[in-house]
Amino acid sequence: MTGKIETTIKVFLSYHRFVGILLIVGAIGYMVMLSDPQFNNRCYISEKALSPGVVEEQFNQVNFINDYYADVQKMYTVKNLESGKFQKWLEEEMQKIGLDAYTQNFTFSYPLILGEKKLQGINAVGISRAYRAARTEALVLMTPLRAADSGAASHERRTDGSVALMLALAKFFRRQTHWAKDTIFLFTEMETVGLQAWLYAHHGESSLLKPSISVSDPPHRSGSIQAAVALEFAGVSGWQRARLHVEGVNGVLPNLDLVNTVVRIAGKHGVRLELHGSDRQPALLLRSLLYQASGSPASLHGLFLPFDIPAVGLSGEGRAASSSSSATRTAGAVVEAIWRSLNNLQERFHQSFFFYALPAIDRYVSIGDYTPPLGVVLLALALAAIDSLVVGFGDGDASTKPKSAGGGVVGPVARLCVMAGCFGLLALVAPAYFIRTAAAFRIDPGAGMLIGLLAVQAMAAAFPLMFPNMIVACHPGALRLAACLSLGLSLGAVSLVNFGLAFLSALPLAPVCLLAAGPDRLPAVLRFGIGAVALAAASPIGLLLGGCYAAGGARSLVSAWTCAEYGALQGYVEGQLLGSFTYRLNCLMLLPCWLLAWCQLFARAWPRPAAPAAAAAAAEETSTESEEPAKDK
Repeated sequence: MTGKIETTIKVFLSYHRFVGILLIVGAIGYMVMLSDPQFNNRCYISEKALSPGVVEEQFNQVNFINDYYADVQKMYTVKNLESGKFQKWLEEEMQKIGLDAYTQNFTFSYPLILGEKKLQGINAVGISRAYRAARTEALVLMTPLRAADSGAASHERRTDGSVALMLALAKFFRRQTHWAKDTIFLFTEMETVGLQAWLYAHHGESSLLKPSISVSDPPHRSGSIQAAVALEFAGVSGWQRARLHVEGVNGVLPNLDLVNTVVRIAGKHGVRLELHGSDRQPALLLRSLLYQASGSPASLHGLFLPFDIPAVGLSGEGRAASSSSSATRTAGAVVEAIWRSLNNLQERFHQSFFFYALPAIDRYVSIGDYTPPLGVVLLALALAAIDSLVVGFGDGDASTKPKSAGGGVVGPVARLCVMAGCFGLLALVAPAYFIRTAAAFRIDPGAGMLIGLLAVQAMAAAFPLMFPNMIVACHPGALRLAACLSLGLSLGAVSLVNFGLAFLSALPLAPVCLLAAGPDRLPAVLRFGIGAVALAAASPIGLLLGGCYAAGGARSLVSAWTCAEYGALQGYVEGQLLGSFTYRLNCLMLLPCWLLAWCQLFARAWPRPAAPAAAAAAAEETSTESEEPAKDK
């Protein structure tokens, strides 16, 4: 009976590659299936105290918006922004309204990019105190300061409309007596740097800031921040369409109740919200995973999430102040309705999901539904690892079994794993030297970093050719076992931090790792060529270029390369300044796993030297065969 079971297991494992590919295809199909409304859920409000859209909005001061917008257009210039004149004007206007207003100075130095230069910035902050509470809780409404003539790129739009709207809302809120929480109106300079400086200073943790940022202590403080909304609008009219941003640093998401509240209120006022610029559900779910995998915040709201502050971002083009009162009133009414709902909170957001995926703006997939596909992919890798153990490392010799390090099987593979980790460590620490070298030759930092990383990967790819003895010493089956186990464990660990990065990395790496050795029935040269091409495409640099070409809207390889330069530099800098894990995880986990799969190709293609005992037996058998004809003669 035991023999039959063992035979059945061996027969099943002999088809592990085919079964593994079927599992991976099934995982992809399952994830696509989750985009269908029949397999996901409609969003709902778990925190009943929010009651979004129940109250009747009272904001009708269109003249406030128009007047402030005209003043902002006059004052909002690069010269006034750099000199601090515009921030000082914001402080004076908020003080006239009755807010506790102040300006906050900070400096930013990053020698790797800026050299010896130090940048100075000024934030403007105003606090509207609550009338009916102990002022122990607060809400934040913020916008970045980007001057109209600063030449901002498409991803750094003007914020004239947001500034005027926030001033108008501050004036309107001071006339209302039903607020139970303070409202902090925050205007930050230098994007993430200014916001990060204010967040650490507000929480009294300026000493925990990166050495590159120094900030002054605020003269006025408020209570614990319950939620935050970031606005980025160029105009104050034409809010019929806006973009909603939810992803934060390392793919962290806000509580789903906050997202649902904003969506419902926007729908009530006829504002069509878009998520990642797509309405098609499969594409929307894929883009959500891509944004999460990048580890970059979708907008400035993402910097609140590491502080356990639920936050969302709203952005759009907007138009200049319109003579139509209804078109301009919509902007203020939407924000007022959101604030009226958040004002009802009696405790922090906790009742709804923190881990979810959005296949549509009003539908969600919970964590229990979207994690099984990754588990199925890991099962395919586990089958390959079990096959290596049960069937003698999969080299066709069933008598070959795992041995100890002294037996010469585990030791060479362990040394190779250490070398793979060293290449990952080199990719982690080397970008600083790449950027300095590029500056010496007057090359763009992004180009210098990407060329350097490409050189590191080329060195890793050439490692089997430089040290062939180390590869030949490894048993092909033992190396396949190490490659499958390391990749499976790495993907499982990464999924705990960033599910999108783990799942999207598993889709190309898992099948390539399974098929790296290739079917035995193929010719050796063809098997090696197919595996080499597939592994080159699934390498970290290959995935970066392919992702930029497909998802970034690139129309040529040149534009894809430019996008990859920006992406590599952004990932490294955000890891240094914002604490993003994406670059580090790619270097320390995914690159070593890819190198093990790459070495598996050469270990299978190159002949292994015969063991001493096997060589002696073969020599004795040859001599015996040569003596028999002599006796017959």
